[in-house]
Amino acid sequence: MRVRFERRTFLMAGRRPDAASAPTSTWLAASQRLLGRDWPSAWLFVLPTVVLLFGLIGYPVGYAAYLSFFNVVGLHQGAFVGLEIYRFIWADDSFRRSLAITTTFTAWSEVLKLIIGLVTALLLHNLPRWGSVLGGLILVPYVIPEVVRALAWRILLDPLFGAANYVLFDGLHLIDSRTAWLSDPHTALPSVIGVSVWAGLPFFVILLTAGLKAIDREQYEAAAIDGAGGWRRFLHVSLPGLSHVVLVALLLSTIFTFNSFGLTYLLTGGGPAGATRLYAILAYQYGVAGQRFSDGVAVALSTAPFILVLIVLLGRTLQPGADTAAPAPTRRPPRWPLSVAATPAVFLVRVGQALIWILIDAIERPAGFLAAGATQLPVAEGVRRRVGTGVLYLLVSTIVAIEVLPLYFIVITAFRTTLDIERIQHMFWPDPWTLEHIDYLLNKLPFVRWYANSVLVALVSTVVSVCVASLGAYSLTRLRWRGSRAMSATVLLAYLLPGALLVLPLYAILLRLHLINTLVALMVVYPSVVLPFAIWLMMSYYRSVPQELEDAALIDGCTRFGAFWRVVLPLVRPALLAVAMFSITQAWNEFLYAFTFLWNSQLETLPVGLAGLVVGDVQAWGELMAAALLTTLPVAAIYMLGQRFMVAGLTAGSVKG
Repeated sequence: MRVRFERRTFLMAGRRPDAASAPTSTWLAASQRLLGRDWPSAWLFVLPTVVLLFGLIGYPVGYAAYLSFFNVVGLHQGAFVGLEIYRFIWADDSFRRSLAITTTFTAWSEVLKLIIGLVTALLLHNLPRWGSVLGGLILVPYVIPEVVRALAWRILLDPLFGAANYVLFDGLHLIDSRTAWLSDPHTALPSVIGVSVWAGLPFFVILLTAGLKAIDREQYEAAAIDGAGGWRRFLHVSLPGLSHVVLVALLLSTIFTFNSFGLTYLLTGGGPAGATRLYAILAYQYGVAGQRFSDGVAVALSTAPFILVLIVLLGRTLQPGADTAAPAPTRRPPRWPLSVAATPAVFLVRVGQALIWILIDAIERPAGFLAAGATQLPVAEGVRRRVGTGVLYLLVSTIVAIEVLPLYFIVITAFRTTLDIERIQHMFWPDPWTLEHIDYLLNKLPFVRWYANSVLVALVSTVVSVCVASLGAYSLTRLRWRGSRAMSATVLLAYLLPGALLVLPLYAILLRLHLINTLVALMVVYPSVVLPFAIWLMMSYYRSVPQELEDAALIDGCTRFGAFWRVVLPLVRPALLAVAMFSITQAWNEFLYAFTFLWNSQLETLPVGLAGLVVGDVQAWGELMAAALLTTLPVAAIYMLGQRFMVAGLTAGSVKG
């Protein structure tokens, strides 16, 4: 048996066994029994991933945790203080208030995004035509740069020149006076929550729409034959079919919202009077702006247990969608501390699901009675169907208009004259049209330099991310080696770690390496932002490639890399394109690292340059909107050319399980 195994190993490697190679083959067989059949190739494939993840995520997190036990001011490491920093942070009113604000912000945002997203997905799923076009329009706010989203809402909510006050106060007289939506402590947090819902809604819509398409239509037909109306089909077919997708979307979005920094910081800076100071903003203000490094790290690490519990829940939720070909374990795996810590959260999730079903049962009968009564109205079936279709299109068009309206104001404001903006003469259409703001950007500001910097950083980080992700995901999915499961879990953990935790140690490390205030810093760091998601996406595609194709190539004399290059990669070109598009848009849109690591205006990328144009309370809205428009054009073009691949990337693995 061993002879046949060794002979097959040498034939797959393109060599014949001989006496001289017997010790080597014996050592290889022993190592394969210990480390896995494909460990030599697997380690080579996964090595770049390990280097990047450890160097840009693992080591900085460990370094930050280490320094949190010392009194660090700037880059000066003082005396060891143990847990004193954490005791000080938890006694700090600012931290406790920011934690409460973050919790309120996250809870309201997720509840509203889930409800509106579910309704929107159902509407899109039931449209007879144009559903993909309208769904594509809804996705647009998700792909535009974060700084552009913030600028769009800043002009909409501006107390003097904004459309919100123009419509609500001057037009409809629904409010008594002009409101400073982002400057009033009473309205700032609700306004920021509203913008967060607007920006995060496309994520829910895409995942839930994909989940609805994955439900077998025969289930609806069987329910209809049994006499179930639309409401009962929704309760007993759609909701159970969407339960996995809803949980994945909710966990992912909760983690992202809880850790959010850029959008809120660009809208309010954490003000007024700390009304919107999320914990990530407080960590940044302590660690970078205030040079209280230990305090900033302690703020970020204090929330880590909550994030880790959510990540464990997400990992357990995604586990059914893992490789179904894997053999069932012969014994129960040990329960790790994080799994034990997540048990109460799992119990609460199940209790919540039970309460939801109790509520559904309570409203099912009256809702079914009303639906049955509506069908008995003396109205022709054709008329009722046309009215229902018209209502569907009206509701979807309203949601699309809300998602696209801020972008519309960016476009028209970019071509309005300064006098027209100040006098609010033509709020909804430029009259006359002008190119003065674009001319000012190109000739009076280093806007072209910002553009070139963004292009260079995006291209370099994209090439690195695509190459490393394709190799690492192949090793984790197609090769058998001990540690692949742990590595896959590490990738998921790295994807969901908050930027507020990583930015502080990376800042200290890059400063010691003399890379701060250089574009090289962003080229080094940006792959860490993209790589975990890119690997996750590539793993889903690799699983769809038949294993027999690689086996045939190996038998024909290909090396493992040759089979990967000639057989597997050509079959996953859509995944490579999706990863490239995602990498470019993420590098183009990234704000936090660029804002922290770059100080020279000639080296700034577009998001940082645009944020630097916001000075004081009265803004040069024409120049800002023109800059936002020009910044959005590349990612909008990428989105239009590859919408299908981006949607596939966002939904990869989420609707399985």
